[in-house]
Amino acid sequence: MRFSWRPRPVLSAAALFLLVLAGDGCQSLGGLVSEPVISFHSVSITGLSFTGAELLAKVNVKNDNSLTIPFPELDWEFLITGRSFLAGTIKNDKKIAARSTTVVDVPFRVNYADLYRIMTGLADAGEVPYKVNVGARFPIPLLETKTFKASFSGSIPLLKTPALSFGGVTFNTVGVSKVEFVLTWTVENKNAFALNLDKLDYRFSVNGDSWASGAAPPRLSLPPRSSTPIPITVSLNTASMIQGILRLAFDGKPVNYTCGGEAALSPQGLNAAALRLPFNYSGTTVVKKP
Repeated sequence: MRFSWRPRPVLSAAALFLLVLAGDGCQSLGGLVSEPVISFHSVSITGLSFTGAELLAKVNVKNDNSLTIPFPELDWEFLITGRSFLAGTIKNDKKIAARSTTVVDVPFRVNYADLYRIMTGLADAGEVPYKVNVGARFPIPLLETKTFKASFSGSIPLLKTPALSFGGVTFNTVGVSKVEFVLTWTVENKNAFALNLDKLDYRFSVNGDSWASGAAPPRLSLPPRSSTPIPITVSLNTASMIQGILRLAFDGKPVNYTCGGEAALSPQGLNAAALRLPFNYSGTTVVKKP
């Protein structure tokens, strides 16, 4: 007597899933099989600067079944004030284990320049509402034509680049023992929140000769939606410099000045990268006794 043995074919997870569906004998997935569940874990701002915001959406894909299922094709869309602004699709060859939840990362960046160009009416807004929509399709029989959806709403702050200007030099004292003058910058804060002036380093020269260099007092607070003057008083008591400045004052002719350096500003109450503003101003003035 001969005995023969043949190995039974091993069914894939997708095939087993199909058999379960077929055995259920109905179009719904109730009973033996649970539909995958799509939900948002969170949407967070991972980076913020005066040029844009970086966001990270975390999407939960939950598989309550006793079988492993394929990763879905995940479409996402980012909307600003109800209008589509960004969109994309995420695919991979991973599997979602039985009775488990996989968290899918959806990173994207919002550039303020693009936002202001496309969307109108945001010039005075301090923040803007957004909505993230996701839709998942699973490559599984009887599921591949169905889209599982979820949405998340929130808002992002709109940081507006402040404007820095230089008001020139004003002489307080021009005498034989002392020369004192004031350099004045102005910062226009266009935002709905206060700014910190973290630093303002400068170098001031007249007719090619260095007259002063230094820094403004750090951590000055600049009120929202206002222009703030930043005066720096410079006193000179070096005999050679004073003699040169007195000659310019007696001469009465215009002199050329340059003022270069860098300012750094950061928003108060927001975890945002500081804005660095290099500057290089030039002009003419007349050295006059006050």
